[in-house]
Amino acid sequence: MKPALLCLLLCCLGTMTVRAEARGWDGDYERLHFSIHWLFVPAGMAILEARSPAPGRARFRLEACSNAAVDLVYEVRDLIRAEARRTDRGLRPLGYRFRQQEGRHRNDLTLDFPWPGTVRMTDHLEQKTITYPVAPDTLDMVSAFFTTRSLPLEAGETYRLPVVDKDRHYILSVEVLGRERLDTLLGEDTPTVKIHPRLQSDGIFKRSGEMHLWLTDDDRHLPVRMESRVKYGKVISELTGIYRQALEIPREGLMCELLRGENR
Repeated sequence: MKPALLCLLLCCLGTMTVRAEARGWDGDYERLHFSIHWLFVPAGMAILEARSPAPGRARFRLEACSNAAVDLVYEVRDLIRAEARRTDRGLRPLGYRFRQQEGRHRNDLTLDFPWPGTVRMTDHLEQKTITYPVAPDTLDMVSAFFTTRSLPLEAGETYRLPVVDKDRHYILSVEVLGRERLDTLLGEDTPTVKIHPRLQSDGIFKRSGEMHLWLTDDDRHLPVRMESRVKYGKVISELTGIYRQALEIPREGLMCELLRGENR
């Protein structure tokens, strides 16, 4: 448990976060496909899905799968599911499930947000549950990403979001580095905004260093490219598909296992 003074500081910083505007995800069904390359070698794919299962609710799903060749040396099967309320002040997380399988590395965690300012974390591998205080507006990492998409993202600005990432909670700084034009799925010379979220823990494909994201420079702020450092080299993800029609989620396994290698 964090010292009381630090918890008080986090709560105060939480009041400095920027409220969401009418930008980013519009609440309709959205599924984004990404190709993943490691050292310029095709490594797998990721799927990011967002939907509104009921009025005022949001449900997110993030999957990542290595391809068949990479499976032989370092199999990746990652799944994150998150539930949140949609309010006038932005997203308010309800629950977050993180299942990570990367080589021999495993994680299986559930984060529950029973009331503002409290997180209950269950480690299913170690079979233990702890409860700890956080800032009242604390977000899980997926809700923080969708909140970032809803921000103005003015060049030179730094936005601060209180987040919980597995067993850590801190103030996430999102630096807006500027505007760039990239060749993307949306066309040549696509206007984008480049951001640098200063993450303090690893993530999918064992990201361990600097991360940069490029979002479309429009109201949607669609993610079109991501670069992150890993232990050996760099992982690059690029947007390859945008879909508005829902797929049936498999009872076993992941959507990306069914779709990897397909042009869908």
